[in-house]
Amino acid sequence: MKRTILLLLCLLLTGCSNSEEDGYKEVRKAGWNFIKQNKWENRVSGGWEQAKVEAYTVDKGQAQFMDEQYIGDEVLRVEFEDRANTAAGAPVILVDQETKRVIGYLPGE
Repeated sequence: MKRTILLLLCLLLTGCSNSEEDGYKEVRKAGWNFIKQNKWENRVSGGWEQAKVEAYTVDKGQAQFMDEQYIGDEVLRVEFEDRANTAAGAPVILVDQETKRVIGYLPGE
């Protein structure tokens, strides 16, 4: 019985070790490619792997380079860590959840 419980516990822990974040690899890469296309790499500390991804509801007037159809929709926001001592921080990249395509960005501060 102890062995069975231990085995189930190990399987449960192993199965949970891959967090939801791991499912965002393609989203992070899309955000990073957009950063590189716009030559903003010098504003970022680290690489694309460290980017934070979370859901975000688009408000009118906040985002740049964006199709108006996304206003009020929930998209994914990809936030890269800002490099220290830069005049402007890295922009937050907005990505469509379904297509994994960059749809806009929030200017860095």
